[in-house]
This record gives sequence, C-alpha cells and structure tokens, in this order.
Amino acid sequence: MAVAKRAQGAQSKLTMAFETDFGVTPSTGGVVMPIISSSIKASQNLNDSNVIRGTRNPAAPSRGNIDASGSITPPVDVIGFGYWLKLAFGAPTSTAGAGSTHKHVFKIGPDMPSATFEQGYKDISTYQQFSGVRMNKMALNFGGDSELTATIDVMGCKETMAAVPFDTAPTQIAFTPFENLEATIKEGGVTVANVLSLSLNIDFGLDGDSYAIGNKGFRTYIDTGIVGVSGTLKAFFQNMDLLNKAVNGTESSLELTLTKGDNSLVIKLPELIYERNSPGIDGPKGVNIEMPFKAYYGDDAEASAILFELTNTQASY
Repeated sequence: MAVAKRAQGAQSKLTMAFETDFGVTPSTGGVVMPIISSSIKASQNLNDSNVIRGTRNPAAPSRGNIDASGSITPPVDVIGFGYWLKLAFGAPTSTAGAGSTHKHVFKIGPDMPSATFEQGYKDISTYQQFSGVRMNKMALNFGGDSELTATIDVMGCKETMAAVPFDTAPTQIAFTPFENLEATIKEGGVTVANVLSLSLNIDFGLDGDSYAIGNKGFRTYIDTGIVGVSGTLKAFFQNMDLLNKAVNGTESSLELTLTKGDNSLVIKLPELIYERNSPGIDGPKGVNIEMPFKAYYGDDAEASAILFELTNTQASY
C-alpha cells in the first residue's frame, strides 16, 4: 500500500499582498515573506444541542462562527520587516537617503491596511488563503544572543482553500537579518550600556466582533481601535536613576537602533512613564532592575506614541 505524500514545512511559504478593497483578494502584488513559522487558521466551534427528544442520545451539534486568526514569527530583517510595519501602521513616509538608501518612517495613523495571506503547500498543490487580515498585536524582544524575531498576531475575515496560488508570480525579497549584537539604546536621550533587554508590545485594539447575518459565519469587517504600547526595560541596578523616574512619574523616552552597514532600524518611544517596580535580592549574583513602562502621545512633535525608521535600499513600500 502506497503511503500518501504529506506537506513539508521546508517546501511551504507565506505570501502576503495588500488589498485595495478590504477583504478582496488581489491577483498580483504578492510578496513571499521570510518566516520562522506561521499558524494562521480558521476554527469553528461545534455547540452542543440541548434538544430533548425522548432519548438519552445527544442531538446533532450546531456550528458556530468562524474565527480566522493566528500567530506569525518573522525575522527582523532589512527588507521584509518593512512589509510587517506597513501592515501595522500603513504606508510610510519615504525619502531618499545617502547613496542608494531610502528612509521609511512608520507612525500610528487614523487607519490600518488589510492584506490577503496565503499559506502555500506547493508539494501537495494546496493553498490556504485568508482575506481581510489585519495585525492585532506585535511583540519584539531585544537582548541576548538568540535570533532576532518578532511575534505577530493577526485577525482575518475569510478562509478559502485553493488548488492554485492567488498570485502565480509573487515577489521574492532578499533576506538580510538584523542581529541583537548590532543594537544600541538611548534612555532619556542618553546612550546607555547597562541595559540587558528590552521587550516591546504593541496592541492595535482590533474589534473582531463583526459577524453579520448572511456572511456564512465569517467576519464581515475588522474595526480598528486605540493602540496600546507597553514593554519592560531590564538593566543593571547601579543607582536610583531609573527607579526615581518611576517613583516620581517622570516622563522619559527610549530609542533603540539596529545598524547593519548602510541599513538601519530605529524604534522611538518619545514619551513614556515607568511603572514602579523595586528590585530585590535574588541570590549572590548581580542585581538587576526591571522597569515596566507605557508609552503614549502627549505633545511630542512626532505625534505618535511609537515610530519606526527603516533605512534600506528599497524605494517604497
């Protein structure tokens, strides 16, 4: 008996294309995204029946609404990460830089774009397509010696299973990763060398409770909400400077820069407040301090609680 072939992760790919009209899959514009993993799926509950029929046997269950969502882990790289930032913040303001480089500035705006995602299993000719997808959350962790990645949660409207890809000739981008060892950080506008790690969480406040009658259990639309920006700074406990800022509610700022040759990624949080979180003695080794924070927009000239400046050789996104 022949054993059926199964799909291989190494032969699979994730293709993304931005939608002109929300929820409408384009036929061109696909970009094959470098990923570590992608677990977008559609799930549907089966609801138990409470119908009494004169027997102890259960009646058939009913099907609930369909949730198209999942998590993607992409690398933080020179070209591809710009597409994730566009999904999060919309098209950037792009300007020509030195030589052949271009600077792309991403900020919080009034709306978010949507995209179609396709998890393609080409070795079994099956393509799992999700339309009307928006970014729900993004998490980044800097520090240590591991591969630099992001965790991105997405929410979508509809899943379609196809035998052919929606774009037969998607763009293949060059993969050049940023690395943790290429990072520098400023706290309060001053470059510091005592920070061990920085975690960053962005919640885009999506409202997925939009199951309209007649849409076969799929979402009809995904509304955007207020963006939440938070994180934690972990540093050597050398003095009271950071803790005093938290105790007094003093506004501060953070700026992290990754540099690879002429390419760079700068993440700015112009206005933030630390949460009071005193250190303790956990053992004989060095004492660290972990400072949770929340970023916001008050009166900074950038008018955004967080912004990303990506410099690379790509002219536009």
